[in-house]
Amino acid sequence: MQDILDQTWRMKWTRDRKMDPAAKVPTRGAVLNVLRVENHEAFGRYWNFLCSARSNMSAIEPFQVQTDAIDIIEASHTGLDQSVNEKYLFHGTNPVAADSIARTDFDMERAGSAVGTMFGPGVYLAENASKSDEYAKEGDGIFVGQYALLLCRAVAGRVFTVEEKGDQSEAVYSGKYDSVCGDRLAAVGTFREMIFFNSDQIYTEYIVLYRREYADDEEVARKKAAAEAEATRKRAAEEKKRAEAEAAKKRAEAEAKAAAEEARRR
Repeated sequence: MQDILDQTWRMKWTRDRKMDPAAKVPTRGAVLNVLRVENHEAFGRYWNFLCSARSNMSAIEPFQVQTDAIDIIEASHTGLDQSVNEKYLFHGTNPVAADSIARTDFDMERAGSAVGTMFGPGVYLAENASKSDEYAKEGDGIFVGQYALLLCRAVAGRVFTVEEKGDQSEAVYSGKYDSVCGDRLAAVGTFREMIFFNSDQIYTEYIVLYRREYADDEEVARKKAAAEAEATRKRAAEEKKRAEAEAAKKRAEAEAKAAAEEARRR
């Protein structure tokens, strides 16, 4: 899982990082724990949608995302159906909310309430872990310092790609498309997001708990390691000096004793 985050992590600031131009972008997300979700009821709804998509959709234009190139699990185990553009995508949240979503599924009535609705009130997923990290929140209690990503399976189907902001939900509700790709990568060089307006299209398969790492942290760690190495060197030098002094003292005492003994014999 660490490889998946590393390969989809791109350091790029966007306004979704709390509208703060000075907000630091993590250099990576360091995985702490990965939980496999087994929600049979939610997966049943997802599977029914997937089967319906297979039978009802005509030829679908292939849609590629960054996670396509990653061997998340051996292909024989994932069973992703590319004929309906089934994908692995990320969703950022906090540890407690991650557990709630895994247990009860996405709440479409609250869709967009936490991060806005740039392309309409739906569930926003991303191909880049670092994009979803923008929406992740630090946990509290035993989760202090930890953030959560959901790695979801999603049936993108017929994808409506748009670069400009605006509610695109009607394109899906009309039946012409099944999902929306908000392509801000093409528009302003940031990221693409996938928006879904039916929670049955998404199944949360993994909860990833991680901590954020920053370039400053690496520099601090490097300086700390260097200081510790220098302190170790100094301690070793002082210990050697003490040992040499002790040895010299013992030699001097032995020589003095030998001299006194020789004097007595004379």
